[in-house]
Amino acid sequence: MDTNNLRYFAAVAKYGSITQAAKAAYISQPQLSHIIHQMEKEMGLTLFRRTSHGTKLTTDGQRVLMHCQVILKEMDRLQHMVNAHKVEKSCLNVSMTRFSHTAECYNEICRRYQDIDSFTGRLCEGSSLDVIQDVKEGRSNIGVIHTAAKETEHMKEDFENQGLVYTPLAVFRPYVCLSSEHELVRTIGRHGIDIRELVDYGFVRYIGQYEDFIYHLTTESGPIDLNQARKIVYVNDRQEQMRLLSRTNFFTIGIMEFKDQDSLYGVISVPLLGCEERFCFGTIRKKTTALSQMESDFIDLLGQRFKKMQMIDTE
Repeated sequence: MDTNNLRYFAAVAKYGSITQAAKAAYISQPQLSHIIHQMEKEMGLTLFRRTSHGTKLTTDGQRVLMHCQVILKEMDRLQHMVNAHKVEKSCLNVSMTRFSHTAECYNEICRRYQDIDSFTGRLCEGSSLDVIQDVKEGRSNIGVIHTAAKETEHMKEDFENQGLVYTPLAVFRPYVCLSSEHELVRTIGRHGIDIRELVDYGFVRYIGQYEDFIYHLTTESGPIDLNQARKIVYVNDRQEQMRLLSRTNFFTIGIMEFKDQDSLYGVISVPLLGCEERFCFGTIRKKTTALSQMESDFIDLLGQRFKKMQMIDTE
C-alpha cells in the first residue's frame, strides 16, 4: 500500500473533511475522494461515513487508523535514525515537483562541484506532498514546489505552522506542451492555443502529481477539469512524457520551454490562451536546517534562473 495514501487517510480522519484534508495535502478534493474510495475497495472496508456534518470514521476506519498511525510513526523514526547517521561535508539534497528548469539548476551545481574531494547528492521528483514530506522528515534539505498563485499567502502561513520556510521564486502563465509537428501548430501557429482547441486530443499527466491548479483550470469560458478528458495517458518520468508528446498529437500543461527542449525532443511550449491561472514556484526548507554551500549555491542559481524566465514570460 502506498505510504502517501496512508497519510491522506490520516489527514481525512484528522480534519473530518475531505475538502479540508485536500487543502492540507495540496491535492484536489476529487483526487482525494478517489484515493479514499480506492483504499476502501482494496481493503474491502468502509472507512468513513459521509454525513451533513463532515466525514466520520467508521468502526473499521478507527481500527485502520490505529495501525496507520503506528506505521507512519515507525517510518518517521526510521528516517530520523538514518538521517542521524549521515555525516556529510558537502551535500545537495533536493526534492522537486517535475519541472526540467529545476533539474537543470541541480545538474549545473553538480557540474560546478564535480572536482571536489567528496560530496553526496540526492534529487527526488514527485508530487507537492512528496516534496513537503521529504523536507519535513529530513530526506531533503530543500524542496522546490509549484502552487496556484492565488493560494500563496495561505500556504506561507500553513508552512510557518509546520516549521517550514517558504520563499517564492517566480510566477508564470500556463503553456501547452506539444509536438512541434502537431496539427494545431501547423494550422494556428506558435503564438498561443485556446484550451477549447485541445478537447479532442489526448492529455498526458504524471502519475501521482495531483495539483488541481494544473488539471482544474479556470478559463474565460468557465472551469475546465482535464481529469475528465476523454483520452488520458499517465507517465512516470519526463523522458517518457517527452517521447510520447513528440510522437503523438497528445498535449500536457506546463510552463515555458526549457533549454534545447525543441531540438532534443521535438516538443515546444505554446502560451495557453484564455486561462486565468498562474503558477507560483517557490522553495521550502526547515527553519532549523543549516544548508551546505552547494545547497546555498543551488538556491541562488534557481532564483536567478526563474527571475530571468519570469521577465521573458511577461514580455
